[in-house]
Amino acid sequence: MARILVVDDRPDVAQAIARMLSNHDTATETDPRQAIARVEHGERFDIVLCDLNMPDMNGREVSDRLVHAHDPPPIVLMMSGGENVELLFATGRAVLIKPFNGKELRELVSAMLHDTDWPAHHLA
Repeated sequence: MARILVVDDRPDVAQAIARMLSNHDTATETDPRQAIARVEHGERFDIVLCDLNMPDMNGREVSDRLVHAHDPPPIVLMMSGGENVELLFATGRAVLIKPFNGKELRELVSAMLHDTDWPAHHLA
């Protein structure tokens, strides 16, 4: 079981994603600054799923802060709608395009957790 943080400014979306990952220890945050604070204050997560488009602080900014908060850093998986595909890939992080279903999400998370070379091979 992995420790996963879902960061999405829409509470309904964050909760829905957390429910899709009910086989893991999943937490949610709707405030990107709170998500960063949790990690910077020592809370450890194996994976952080982060929405790209959020008010006040975008997902790329959150991702950049999170990957410098711990050694080793959490794997950051960026999420957004299909209209933002180019911006998603420009983050250099793993990408998940909304809408997605629980099976797709669980398979991706499983692959990320079980591929010990994931950061080196998949995150520039």
